[in-house]
Amino acid sequence: MRRMALLYIGLGMLAAGFSLSVDAQGRVVKTDPYEIKPPTKAQIQAAKTLNVELATKAKQAAPKLHKGETAYFYLFSAFKTKAEDKLFSDKAEEMHKKLCERFKVNPRNVWMDKCPIFAFENAKQYGAFCKSLGAGEDMAELSAGFMLSRSDGVVVIVLNAATDEGQFYNTMVHEGTHAFMARFVTTRNLPPWVNEGIAEHMCAWVVENSRAKTLWQEATKQVLAGEKKPESVFNGVNLDAFDYGMAHALVRYMIEKDGNAFSKFIRMLKQGESEEKALKSAYNTDRAGLIKAWRGVAEKMLDAAEKEAEKAAEKAAEKAEKEKAAKKE
Repeated sequence: MRRMALLYIGLGMLAAGFSLSVDAQGRVVKTDPYEIKPPTKAQIQAAKTLNVELATKAKQAAPKLHKGETAYFYLFSAFKTKAEDKLFSDKAEEMHKKLCERFKVNPRNVWMDKCPIFAFENAKQYGAFCKSLGAGEDMAELSAGFMLSRSDGVVVIVLNAATDEGQFYNTMVHEGTHAFMARFVTTRNLPPWVNEGIAEHMCAWVVENSRAKTLWQEATKQVLAGEKKPESVFNGVNLDAFDYGMAHALVRYMIEKDGNAFSKFIRMLKQGESEEKALKSAYNTDRAGLIKAWRGVAEKMLDAAEKEAEKAAEKAAEKAEKEKAAKKE
């Protein structure tokens, strides 16, 4: 395992010892039968009590940690400026909004109470908090962030902010997606390649200049060059760039082919159906057919991504020129 890969990707985990509908206008809408059920009053109160306990432990690990709050999150951070805190809250809400859009769920039903996200200033604070949760102080040496979940659907996101901004938000969105999926429909685990592919896809969607945008392209190029076998990702996702890139490449293909079918695929898996049956029902295929279909459009997907990147670079250059000219004036 490579430390840099671990730091970038973070670590989603289930800690066994962790004790832990309306539309945009507010109008009542028809409930999707697979939608996340609203938490009960008892569940909300239990989550509130736990969140207070976690906040106390966090302050013990990092006395200068301060609390912010958005519509759907409690944000605990050691950021020193209002601009950093605003970016933190904006990215958390953007992540939540896009996950709800992707899977068509009521945003008010996702979390019990609000989902806490802890962003520690350094590895020492991060490690101390990890230890207090039973995750192990050595977690600070293994990851830049992780998600803890309970069987009742309570989730917590823990991050080490002592990384560069891009890596920090990649990890937050990656682990935030795992937290969302732990709440989505049921608490059943998804197959690793699906779980990690979704998380990387959301990073590419939410985080500007995300490395997830290039990892799937690099993995695709390796497969097309005969250097790697895409089927290997079905046997498990190791903490390396290829596996995460390949998982993302497949999920990206499935979403671009038919987003509604992908949503159905995920919901069936979370309802307890086998991967084989879910693929057959949603896409009328199996693993071999999925790989074959992906290979058939892989080069076109690469070309489209490269053109998109070129346009983005041109817009960024134009924006920089305009800002430069404005300063001269």
